[in-house]
Amino acid sequence: MALALLMMSATLAALAGYDYWRIGRSPQPCAATPNWQADAALVLSGAPELRRTRVAVAAWRGDHLARIFISGAGSGGDSAEGLARAAQTRLSVPASIFRIERRATSTADNLAYSCPLLRKAGAERVALVTDSWHMVRAMATARALCAPVRFCSLPNPEPTTPERRRHEAMALFAYQLTSNAAWF
Repeated sequence: MALALLMMSATLAALAGYDYWRIGRSPQPCAATPNWQADAALVLSGAPELRRTRVAVAAWRGDHLARIFISGAGSGGDSAEGLARAAQTRLSVPASIFRIERRATSTADNLAYSCPLLRKAGAERVALVTDSWHMVRAMATARALCAPVRFCSLPNPEPTTPERRRHEAMALFAYQLTSNAAWF
């Protein structure tokens, strides 16, 4: 029994270390080819100054996608509704390209509440937009909660500080243990 517990603890520690190493990397990048295409972008709210929204708008302007979904009630940052309004005004983007999800207060909520909207809209390939340090957890959560929608990562290149890396590694590990994120 003690050996089994030791092995399980060692395995979990190794997985946590691997998660720590992955933070700040962008799995399955959308821009792996110059003419990449997605049906839509999903922007996770929580970033000030349209930081993430600007990335999605640039992809839309580059004809890589037709719609932008924004998810979030605004805890930890801007609300989806506020981001869409600000993009319309400050970035001169028409309101018709936005779809809004207003309830999410966490990464798991973002995906759980947005995936039915994406499926209903017929989006099969979606560019997931968040900061680079948050992308691993966001993509793992998308894989766990959004099948059969396929995601590619379209990160905002926000620096990964040691504090962010530690926070994200712990959050990703907790998400994996609670089945809110895929292990790999």
